Amino acid sequence: MVSYTQLDQHGIKQVVVSSSGRPKMTGLQQEDADFYYTYDRRGGLISTRPKSELDKYNDWFKTVEWRDGYGRPTNIRSTPLTPFESAIGVRTSIPSYRYDWCIGTHPEGYTYGCQERTFNEEEWAEFKQTHTIDYGNLETLYTKDIPKHIGQGHYDWKTYFTDKANKLNLEIVGEVYNLEFREKQKPAVVEKTRPNPKEVEKVEPIEIEPIKEVAKYSPLMIAGVIAVVVILLLKRRRA
Repeated sequence: MVSYTQLDQHGIKQVVVSSSGRPKMTGLQQEDADFYYTYDRRGGLISTRPKSELDKYNDWFKTVEWRDGYGRPTNIRSTPLTPFESAIGVRTSIPSYRYDWCIGTHPEGYTYGCQERTFNEEEWAEFKQTHTIDYGNLETLYTKDIPKHIGQGHYDWKTYFTDKANKLNLEIVGEVYNLEFREKQKPAVVEKTRPNPKEVEKVEPIEIEPIKEVAKYSPLMIAGVIAVVVILLLKRRRA
């Protein structure tokens, strides 16, 4: 079994901690690197809930930096991928290709059948097999490899990591919040063995030995022989 587990917690933000060791009260809901805290209006602690590995990853992800391009961030990640991210298929960016081309050039010098299209990686690889590429007309675009944003700084990590696992033929161990994956287990195949009619052992006929069969009736045969002898002797005397 191959297992991938998120372990890297470097860069996770810590909240300010009071002298008592608890996070300072700035609202009814607070958190630190490992727990969520709920307080009442007087500042009394009501409950403590441990953070999942996915929660901790989300905290760490907020520290990820993106490469600067001409003084502004681009969609290419500059923070190196962690071993966990590399194993699950996270990428520093996702490229796409914007290309404009023409079907041909008229004898009078102008081009015709011109069009522009943006290809994803699979489409671009297929397109290159059937077209001669003028790289002067090609522009490579990059998008961030991040989950869908669902508002207020939250991302749909569940769907994101589930899709990553499916592409690598991995299955989630327990809940996705554990960030633990393994190779999909092949279901056990139980074969029910049925006898082939052609292979069923034939019952051989039982042979009865003639001598033994005759021996069953030997007393009757002896009596018959005696009777025949007596009859023959009586006929001779009469004669």
